[in-house]
Amino acid sequence: MGKLIEKLQRMGYEFQEANPIRTVNQGDNQLQVNALRVQSPEGQLILLRHDTTPILFPGDTDGVGSNDRTGEDGVRTTCIQVYEDYYSLDEEAVCLLVHSYSLRTKQYLDGERARIGLSGIKEGAPEAFFVLDEFNVGMGVGLIETGRYADGRFVAQGASDALYEDADVLRMHFTHLPTQRDVEDALIIRKMERDFKLGRHRETFVCGDCRQTRHWLDIPGTIQEKLALRMLRKCGCTKH
Repeated sequence: MGKLIEKLQRMGYEFQEANPIRTVNQGDNQLQVNALRVQSPEGQLILLRHDTTPILFPGDTDGVGSNDRTGEDGVRTTCIQVYEDYYSLDEEAVCLLVHSYSLRTKQYLDGERARIGLSGIKEGAPEAFFVLDEFNVGMGVGLIETGRYADGRFVAQGASDALYEDADVLRMHFTHLPTQRDVEDALIIRKMERDFKLGRHRETFVCGDCRQTRHWLDIPGTIQEKLALRMLRKCGCTKH
């Protein structure tokens, strides 16, 4: 345990380990990380998420008692920082805990986001904007409309059949007007993140040709080429 946990314990907070979340590599050893419950000095017990959700631990840190119960004083941090300090996790372990994939994969996907100017992906009610371009990307999404908001942001959104349709649509924000290739790559990034997070695929696999264990990033080529070969369980060791 580190200084953050020690500080919170001095403030009267108590920590308990709950169900296992994940086993991570920590140096030369493996460490089981359990969900953390924290009990306040007043007896309230909450379960901490293992993500970047902000959290305030109210209490006296400035010697002024009058602001302890107002939320003006206390320790502001994130849930994952509590896990990091409690278990003394390194950067790789934190990445696995938050994203369910390795730091290597995160750095690659972050780089791909920056390359195509992708700043965010979410699903929600359709938003209105004047369409500048449209194209069919398939991939379970179909028609995509691109445009720009009044505040200057660029957007790519799944086409809605009706202006007031209740169903959510997929929406992506970019730093520039995205091309069809940009949108396709953004959808692949989304797919890879979701597949690893949900355990649909592993980062490593046994190649069907050379029978060697490979990391999906060992596959040569673009993100589209990597995905195509990964889905075939091939590492690119042979040409077809």
